[in-house]
Amino acid sequence: MRVRDIECIILCGGESKRMKPYVSFNKTLVKLIGEKTLLEYQVDWLNEHGVDHIVLAIDHQTHSRLREDKPQLLERLDCSIEKERLGTGGAVVKAMDLLDSPKFYLMNVDDIILSDKYTTLDLLNILEGNDGKKGSILLGRTRFPFGIVETSSNRVTGFRQKPVLDYNICSGHYAFTKEGVEIYFPEVGNFEESALLEMVKDGVLNSMELDGDWITVNNMKQLEEAKKKLSQ
Repeated sequence: MRVRDIECIILCGGESKRMKPYVSFNKTLVKLIGEKTLLEYQVDWLNEHGVDHIVLAIDHQTHSRLREDKPQLLERLDCSIEKERLGTGGAVVKAMDLLDSPKFYLMNVDDIILSDKYTTLDLLNILEGNDGKKGSILLGRTRFPFGIVETSSNRVTGFRQKPVLDYNICSGHYAFTKEGVEIYFPEVGNFEESALLEMVKDGVLNSMELDGDWITVNNMKQLEEAKKKLSQ
């Protein structure tokens, strides 16, 4: 069996509840640039950044629609199909059976990296060496969705409209070793709520800050903003 150079699991089995009723299907299949869907955009981005094997962690309904609408795309991918939703952690555990390499890239389908300076290898290389690290997280910055108001005795002394937060947040892009997943990830449930906390406690989780911007697509407003940015 040939060991692939860079492998990635894309998490795309969510229910997209925040986009209903405007989108009646998984947001994986929404059109992002012309006829190109969100999933197609992310697959192309990964290929351009050196990933040569992509596994979709996908639910049965979305896979069936993808097979009807984009059969040519499936020829470029492997699919780990969930008959019942396993959560992000369980989805990764199941999809990992289709990987060859001891470490892999992991991303949410709805988190789009806009930086020209970043590559998938940047995050994977953090796992090199013998320092015991089992995972790494790509960190970004985001804007607070509301205006920040400063007051003194009921008088407004300052106002900042949707400022960029000083905090680092998770961008939805990760790298993990298979060993780390086997030790920490739940077979059912979300890894963000359990595995990451345990990895932090054990000191086996690293991070890097993204030099550039990223956007997420969780609702219709963010979808429109993403379309606008990517068309510029």
